[in-house]
Amino acid sequence: MERCLISPRPHWQARVEAEGMLWHTTSDVPYWNEGVFYRFTAAEIETIHDATEACHRMALSAVGAIIAEGTLSAYGYDADAIRLIEQSWLRDERDIYGRIDFAYDGSGSPKMLEYNGDTPTSLLEAAVVQWTWLTDTAGEGATNQYNDIHRALVERMRALKIERDAGLLGGSQRQAVLHVSCVFPHDEDTGTVAYIESVAREAGLEVSFVPIDQIGFSEVEGGTFVDQYNVPIRLLFKLYPWDWLLADDYGPKLAAAILKHNIRLFEPAWKMLLSNKLLLVKMRDMYPDSPYLLDTQLSERAFQASDRAFVRKPALGREGQNVSVFRAGEVSPSERTDGNYSDNAFVYQEFASLFRDEPSGAYALMGSWVIGGEPQGIGIRESDHAITDDRSRFVPHFFE
Repeated sequence: MERCLISPRPHWQARVEAEGMLWHTTSDVPYWNEGVFYRFTAAEIETIHDATEACHRMALSAVGAIIAEGTLSAYGYDADAIRLIEQSWLRDERDIYGRIDFAYDGSGSPKMLEYNGDTPTSLLEAAVVQWTWLTDTAGEGATNQYNDIHRALVERMRALKIERDAGLLGGSQRQAVLHVSCVFPHDEDTGTVAYIESVAREAGLEVSFVPIDQIGFSEVEGGTFVDQYNVPIRLLFKLYPWDWLLADDYGPKLAAAILKHNIRLFEPAWKMLLSNKLLLVKMRDMYPDSPYLLDTQLSERAFQASDRAFVRKPALGREGQNVSVFRAGEVSPSERTDGNYSDNAFVYQEFASLFRDEPSGAYALMGSWVIGGEPQGIGIRESDHAITDDRSRFVPHFFE
């Protein structure tokens, strides 16, 4: 694993904008940074693939165990959320995608930091933008990038269409349009949802966009959600967290509509658990000898007793907010972040060093994509600090 410098493509901004990436620069600083790339060996890519496969499998086992044990309330879920999670799991509702974040420096085993199974972003840049960078810089015949994300997404959407047409998603969903939704306007979220829309259309689905704040409710059929044109929403891909949806005023009505099978959401409700960092504690308890899992606890006491470095994270935090790194019981100002999740339950995780490039001081976080339950590629985000936050930069990669 090596960080390398390269000259950006001429007029790269127009190139990525043509692919739908309008958020390539923030405050005159490139978020999409193609002046850098990471080079891997084939063996390193295989290591990442194997780690992703194993961690996904362990995460699913932990979800199943929690549901079987009837302990969902200990993970912060109320009665409505518990019913939704249990129903979606017991019905074996298939998901679409997720992203596992790893600390990996090319040596030893990748260490799982967290699983964003509900609303993962950096999808367009991982699936499309870094691929065209590769073909532009290395020639059309270049194939050595760990990136089968787009193909896998199209195949998953084709499977979804087959399930829909066969009535396997529920009678009211047969032949339904797939609505896609997010906060609007928001360049990154709308760009990600627009990409999902294009993938779904390529797979043969009919798609309609509805801003999240324009979704309405009708009492017809015992409670039906409708779009801005008063069209019933039967299938909804939402780039909006489950916990936010259920906390809104219409949360109880949404739960009731789902339980009545009037609407089906993607990601399914059981994936709430994959984005809940409390799951990491259960995974470690179930698989204490896994080389991929870090010691993760509900309290910092075990780490303080052994004087180990550890990280405190909010269970439902996002974008690196409210994270603190403790070394010898102290927190450096450069290793803590503020944010909107200070009221969360916290987990305490053994510290794992990210890859760090000494000349530039850049840290690299590995995001490994799981599509339809299978590892399909990676994206790399760089930061100037040990905590990867919303100021991180996306950089492309290839392997030899």
